[in-house]
Amino acid sequence: MTNKSDVRVPPFEVRLARPAESGQICEVCTEGFTASSVGILPPETILRQAGTYYSPARVRGEVESAGATRAWQGYVVAVNPDGRVLGAAGGGVREGQVGQVYVLYLRTDLRGCGIGTALLDFVTEQQRRAGAREQWVSVTEGNDLGIPFYLARGFVERDRVPFVDGTWSLRMVRPL
Repeated sequence: MTNKSDVRVPPFEVRLARPAESGQICEVCTEGFTASSVGILPPETILRQAGTYYSPARVRGEVESAGATRAWQGYVVAVNPDGRVLGAAGGGVREGQVGQVYVLYLRTDLRGCGIGTALLDFVTEQQRRAGAREQWVSVTEGNDLGIPFYLARGFVERDRVPFVDGTWSLRMVRPL
């Protein structure tokens, strides 16, 4: 295991994703979803879910439709100066003033470098500008990567709902 202090923080910028980055977004999200789901979901479910949500055609369509509605404000990426996608996130505003973080993953070797926080901050600002007053996220129960991240950023568990294959999703919320 790499010590957090041993990880060099790469230079990066956070911005809206571009269509040409769709493949890299799929890679990052599949890697992150897999890492956060091992031991919680069966391997075949991980493959099925990742294949459904992070297919190149779907992600490209979601990149191209960024901002078409308040409900989907688009993929946001953290990229290094060479154009490598280091992390990706996305969300929208539903139900009036309710922001929702739908996805937030980064390359697993870069955890603890501030990339996840920078992505969440960008999505949060998008949602604030769209009138959101609170922000929700769903995290699979037992996800020891995601739950501490959101708790450290002011989210609290509000609800627990069925997810897939007998697992549960924690619904977490924070005020904006």
